[in-house]
Amino acid sequence: MHISTPKISIHTMTRRRQSRRNSNCIPKAVTGQTGGKETSAFWWFARYLCSHRPWFMHVAILGLVMVASTIAMAQTLPVLRITDVHGQNWSGSLESIDKDQMVYLPATAASGEPSSLRTSELLRLERSGKTPFIGAELASAVWKAGLSDGSVLALQQIEGKEKRWAIRLADQVVRNEFDGELKYLKFKKLDAKAEEAWEAFEREELKSDALIVVRPGGALDRVDGLVKEIRDGKIQFDVDGQIVDASIDRLAGVLWYRKPLEPKGQGPNTAGFVVQLLDGSSIIADRARVDGSELELGGNWSTALRVPMDWLQSIDCGLDKIAWVSSLAILDARPASRGGFGEFDEILAKTTKPRWVRSELGTSEDLLFPGPGQYQFRAPAGMTKFQARIERSEESESRSAIQIELWVDDQVAFKKEIGADQKGLDLEVGIVQEKKIKLVLGSKSPLHLGTRALVRQPKLLK
Repeated sequence: MHISTPKISIHTMTRRRQSRRNSNCIPKAVTGQTGGKETSAFWWFARYLCSHRPWFMHVAILGLVMVASTIAMAQTLPVLRITDVHGQNWSGSLESIDKDQMVYLPATAASGEPSSLRTSELLRLERSGKTPFIGAELASAVWKAGLSDGSVLALQQIEGKEKRWAIRLADQVVRNEFDGELKYLKFKKLDAKAEEAWEAFEREELKSDALIVVRPGGALDRVDGLVKEIRDGKIQFDVDGQIVDASIDRLAGVLWYRKPLEPKGQGPNTAGFVVQLLDGSSIIADRARVDGSELELGGNWSTALRVPMDWLQSIDCGLDKIAWVSSLAILDARPASRGGFGEFDEILAKTTKPRWVRSELGTSEDLLFPGPGQYQFRAPAGMTKFQARIERSEESESRSAIQIELWVDDQVAFKKEIGADQKGLDLEVGIVQEKKIKLVLGSKSPLHLGTRALVRQPKLLK
C-alpha cells in the first residue's frame, strides 16, 4: 500500500504534465481564433498528434493553422447578393472581378470551390445582411476628392503634389504615392445657396486651377492660379508668379484645370464598374480582388488602391448597360399649375414639385410626386428603354385615378391610368436615345385627393 500509492501519485502527476505539454504545443494565438465545431475538431486532432506523433507535430500544426485561417477569413468576408441583367440572384463572397468575369465563393458551396460569372451579364453586387458599425474615424472623412475619371473619394486628409498624393481614408488607413488625377477637392459641407455657387464654378470652363474661397457671410469666390502643393493644412498656390499659402480652413475647395476629354467613341474603352464604400466613396475601377482583409482596386492610377474589405457596400456593373434616372441632370421638375394663392404660390410650387427621396426597397432613389406634375430629363446615348414601377403612396386613405404619360420629345410614347381601386402599375416603354423624356402624372380630381405617388427605381436600359 505504501509503495503503490506513490506510484499512482507520480503517474497522475506525469499525465498532468504531459497534458499541459500537449495543450502548450498548440499556439495560444491560434486557438480560439474561430469558434464552432469545425475548429474544435482541428485542435483535438492536433493534440492527438502532439502526444502520439511528436515528429509530425510541426507539419500538422502548420497545415491546421492554414486551414483554420482560411475558415476564419471566409467567415469575416461580407456576403454579397449578386444580381444579373436577367433578374437572377446568387449569394456568396467575392474573390475577384474584372471586365471579363467575376469569381466568387457561393454561400451554399459545400465543396468550397469558387464559381464564376461573366461580368457582361452582371448588374450589381451588394452587401446582404446587417451593415457593420461605422466607426467615428470612418464617419469623420468629410473631405471629398473628385477624380477626372468620375471617382469620388471620402478623405480625412490629403498631402503632396500632382501624381504623388498621400491620402488618409481613415485612422490607420493611409495610402502613399497615389497618382489619381484630381479634378476637385471639397473641404466643407455647404448650405443650399453655397452649393449652387459651387456647382456653377464646376461647370465653368477653367483656364487654370482655382481656389474656391469662403468670404465673410458665407458667399463663395474664385481665385485663379496654379496649385503647387498641399501640406500641413495649407495649399501652396501660385497667383501670377506670387506664391501664397492658403489655409484650408478658409476654403470651400479646390478645382484643377483639366484638358477636355476625348469625344465619345474616339477614346479608349474605359467602361468598368462602380465600387461603393460605406464611408461614402464611389470608385470607378476596372478590376478588383480580395487580398486577405483588403480589397485591391485597379483603375486610372498606376498603383492599386487598397481599402478594408469590410468597407465594401456594393459594386455596380451596369455602367454601360443601365442609367439610373436619379443620376441624370434634371431639365424640368414642376407641379401641375395650381396658382391663385398669391405670395404662397412660389412656396407651394417648391413643396409640391417632384423630388428624389431615399428608397427603402431598391438600390437607387425613388421619384416622389406629391401630386400631379411633370419631370423631364434627357436620355443618354445608347439607352432605348424606360423602366419603372409607379405606386400610390400609403399616406392617403382617399384615392383618385392618376393619369400617366411618358413623352419622347413632343410625342406621347405611353399613356395609361391607375384606377382609384389600383395600387400601381409597371412601366416598360421604348424611347429614343439623346431625346428629352418627360414623365407626367395628372388627375381629374379638383382637389388632387389621393394622387401622391412614388416612381420606384426609374432607369433606362440599352
